[in-house]
Amino acid sequence: MAGYDMRGTPSDGVHGNDKLYVRCLVFDDGTQKVAFVEGDVIIIRETDEFRRRVSAATGIPFENILLGDAHNHAAPSPTAKGETNWDREFSTAMVATVQKALANLQPVRIAAGEGHSRIAMNRRQVRAQDTDSYITFDENDRSQSFGKAKTDHPVTIHEFAGVMRLGANPGGSIDDAVDVVRLDSMNGKPLAVMINYACHGTSLGGRNSKISGEWMGRMQAYLERQIDGAGAIYLQGAAGDINPRVVGGLDGYQDNIEVTWALGEEIGREVVRVYRNLQPEPMTASLQIETEDVKLPRAYRELMDDFKNTVVEAPTTAVRMGDLMWVTFPGEMFHVIGQRVKSECPATHAFLMGYTNGYVGYFPEQKAFAEGGYEPATSHLDPAAEGIYLRQISKLLTRFR
Repeated sequence: MAGYDMRGTPSDGVHGNDKLYVRCLVFDDGTQKVAFVEGDVIIIRETDEFRRRVSAATGIPFENILLGDAHNHAAPSPTAKGETNWDREFSTAMVATVQKALANLQPVRIAAGEGHSRIAMNRRQVRAQDTDSYITFDENDRSQSFGKAKTDHPVTIHEFAGVMRLGANPGGSIDDAVDVVRLDSMNGKPLAVMINYACHGTSLGGRNSKISGEWMGRMQAYLERQIDGAGAIYLQGAAGDINPRVVGGLDGYQDNIEVTWALGEEIGREVVRVYRNLQPEPMTASLQIETEDVKLPRAYRELMDDFKNTVVEAPTTAVRMGDLMWVTFPGEMFHVIGQRVKSECPATHAFLMGYTNGYVGYFPEQKAFAEGGYEPATSHLDPAAEGIYLRQISKLLTRFR
């Protein structure tokens, strides 16, 4: 299992009937194809190699394969190196899933809409008062009572009022948009539902030892039960500073799979509501696909390590199909930046796909670096990256106007 360094052990089972899937949706306008491929996992390693395998097996151009993950912290992190049986099974399943999607291509009716959900919460918490306790600065990263750092001789840790830590921040902003795309067959039968929402898969914390699809896996299973015949595919959003409103291991909460499942079904009900109010129309628009290796400045502390590696490259793909538009980012973008990207898109319905086609780590907004906290402290990016990124994205999006 991956997602929490403190754990460092394999899973010891599975929560209930939870399953992990690779999911794929392919669009074909008769001239070109684009494949949305999503794994119910966390941080797919060597994404370019996986994409090359898919391209070789299907003929879909490498650049037109969008490979992302749900950022599920109760799952493994697949690697293309095939070091374990599970890695090899993931690779085989991914290729087979895309091939199956291709084999089932058909004309569709399509519609998109937006709902809202508060299963997510801003996770940048300012400590309210000075405290002294055995609790660490992040109990899901290092703990004196569990995991690698467990000790029989814990020390008292002083925490200062005003410092930024991971934790529930009810007053902080989130992107609460639940973006839904409905796809039906030409005779009106449900085929697929695509969901885009920004929220980490961390309702189960570092002490959890069992595999789960997390809240997003439960949401997708719920949708497939409620919408007979439809396959669900979840696209993670700009979730760098967003957690579920309940996180095991933080704020006094313990891991509780029932809570995880409840969160998934809560947002699932909102997706179903939006879905049922949509009136799909035949899709006749062509695809436009543009790519750019966005170049960002590396964090100052890393500049002296290698003078040949002072730039962080963020491979980016933008796809437009009529009133729908998707923009990818290879990492953990803060939600405010994601909202700005969506607002720049020249399409009615815009989606920011985080954790796609690579992983460059956290992308905080500039002001967060002054506030401190986990994400800016571990980011590979300079504080000026936000403005530099947005200028390049604006330029990329002008190709669609």
